[in-house]
Amino acid sequence: MPVALLMPALSPTMTEGNIAKWVKKVGDEIVSGDIIAEVETDKATMEVEAVDEGRLASIIYPDGAENVPVNNLIGVIALEGETEKDIVSFIHNNNNKASAIKEEDDINIEPKQLKSNTNEYTDTNNDINVESDQKILKNLDDKNNLKSIRGDNENLDKNRILISPLAKRIAELQDIDISRVTGTGPNGRIVKRDLEEYNNVNNLKENKPVFYNEDSKRVIKLSNIRKTIAERLQEAKSTIPHFYLKGKVNMDTLISERSKLNSFLKENNEDFKISFNDYFIKALALSLKKVPSMNAIWNNDGSVTEFDNVDISVAVATENGLFTPVVKQACTKSLENISNEVRTFAIKAKGGKLLPQEYTGGSFSISNLGMYGVEEFSAIINPPQAGIIAIGDILEDIIVINGEFKTCKTMSYVLSVDHRIVDGAIASKLLKYFKFFINNPSAMLI
Repeated sequence: MPVALLMPALSPTMTEGNIAKWVKKVGDEIVSGDIIAEVETDKATMEVEAVDEGRLASIIYPDGAENVPVNNLIGVIALEGETEKDIVSFIHNNNNKASAIKEEDDINIEPKQLKSNTNEYTDTNNDINVESDQKILKNLDDKNNLKSIRGDNENLDKNRILISPLAKRIAELQDIDISRVTGTGPNGRIVKRDLEEYNNVNNLKENKPVFYNEDSKRVIKLSNIRKTIAERLQEAKSTIPHFYLKGKVNMDTLISERSKLNSFLKENNEDFKISFNDYFIKALALSLKKVPSMNAIWNNDGSVTEFDNVDISVAVATENGLFTPVVKQACTKSLENISNEVRTFAIKAKGGKLLPQEYTGGSFSISNLGMYGVEEFSAIINPPQAGIIAIGDILEDIIVINGEFKTCKTMSYVLSVDHRIVDGAIASKLLKYFKFFINNPSAMLI
């Protein structure tokens, strides 16, 4: 029996995904463990591995297909000895029929026994015609030549322009001459993206603005990742009763200690250095260990879960949006381990390669915009966590010590807290420890 390739659920919140690209082509031999496609989830772009061996016989959704529901059929692997009739019947009987394909509605099947001079079939219908398929398969057995998968196309006009139903409707509405459009879909079929490209090229030639609506405002289609981020932020801000505590901490001692440590690492040819953010993560983790009621999450039933382990979600900015990979058991890890983990996470996040287990399960978050010159900001809580601390830039400041003015380096921070979980007194206790560890870096070693 053929093997179904389904849209996988690659994250806990994923309900649909996009086909970023197919790594394998129809007809390629597949070995277990091969990367066959890249799928864009609501979190990242991830690789899909094959778990069976055979030949990639069909691609249901082509490159760029969007909003494919989880568990929908996206392709078929043919096992040894299976015929084209088996593949067609399998697709037809699968609960994800060809009619579910809304955009580029082509089912691309390559017979295992076709010769190099085999004619390609043409999709002219949204539904598979089983009766016609049987006639075609009989013709294939007789002549070893597949002429059509849907309908009787023996007298097909070779000059006919292939276009998907959606693209055809768009072309009619926009009065586009489809004879001037080059199709990039299966078998040269014109699909929606071809019309968009055609319009863009023509607009550039005529000096018209591209990708703008009638009000000359840029309209940007969000990826699944950006949509999920937007939904979660809206949910967090509208359902969580935020309150904010802010303060400032003297950074002179930590700056001095970090400088000495990194000089030592450089002298000994170590290939890494400790960042300020590494210290902040460690200080936050140790503070949460001291105030366990802040190391908690809110449950939908109105209860609160406190954790023994401190897992810090670290905000990482990318072109595709904000990601929060998790440094697990951060209070037990050295600055070196934290530094290496965060650096690896940042690289993977920017490449869209974070795994679900790397960005789920955090108990508290930290967001640092100091390196961008931001002096102070308030962050939105990452539900269901109890809070998030926002770190600002390190600036020259003037303070009063024993009645005398002195200059020093200070850093501002703002703690956002879920008032359902704790009140201001508990939250301020967390900041007391955080400030202590920043002022006394050696205390992080205890």
